[in-house]
Amino acid sequence: MRLGALVLATALVACSPPAVQTQERPPATPPAGAACNALAPDPTRLVEVRDGEAAATAAAELRGGAIAPGTYDLIGAVRIGAATGWREPRAVALQVAESDEGVVLNWAGSAPGGPIDTWTATLRETPSVRLSYSCGRIGDVEAAFSAQADRLELRIQDGASGALSLSFARRP
Repeated sequence: MRLGALVLATALVACSPPAVQTQERPPATPPAGAACNALAPDPTRLVEVRDGEAAATAAAELRGGAIAPGTYDLIGAVRIGAATGWREPRAVALQVAESDEGVVLNWAGSAPGGPIDTWTATLRETPSVRLSYSCGRIGDVEAAFSAQADRLELRIQDGASGALSLSFARRP
C-alpha cells in the first residue's frame, strides 16, 4: 500500500506543470565595459581643465534657459574648489535630448588613446537644478547651467567640495 502511494505521488509530481518563474529586470546600468550611449568625442578637440582661474568668474550665477537639442563639444573647463576632475587633456561630446522627465544628457569623453567614458543623466530643474545619473554613474549631484542658441555652460558638482565648470559649443 505504501509503495502504491509512493508511485502515485511520484507520477503526479512528474506530470505537474513547472512552477511559475519570474524574470529579473535587467540592471539599470550596463555591465562593466559596456557603453551607456553610442556617442563618440571628437579626438581633435582636446581640452585641459584649468586650475586657479578667477573663481568668481567660474562660480558666476548660471541663469538656466532653454537648451537646444543636439550634440555639443567641450571647448573649456575650469576646476572650482577641490574638484577631483580629470587631469589630462580630454575630448568630450555631450548629446542633449528632451524627455518627459527633463533634459537627457549623454556624455562621452576620453583622453588621447584612452577608453571612452560614457554616462547618461537627466537634468531636472525643480525644486533645484540636479543631475540624476541613470547609467555609468550613480546618484544625483547639484548642477547649474546657462544656455544660449549654440552654447551651453554646465557646472557639475565634482567631489565633496568642488565642481567642474564646463563650456560646450553646439555642433553645426
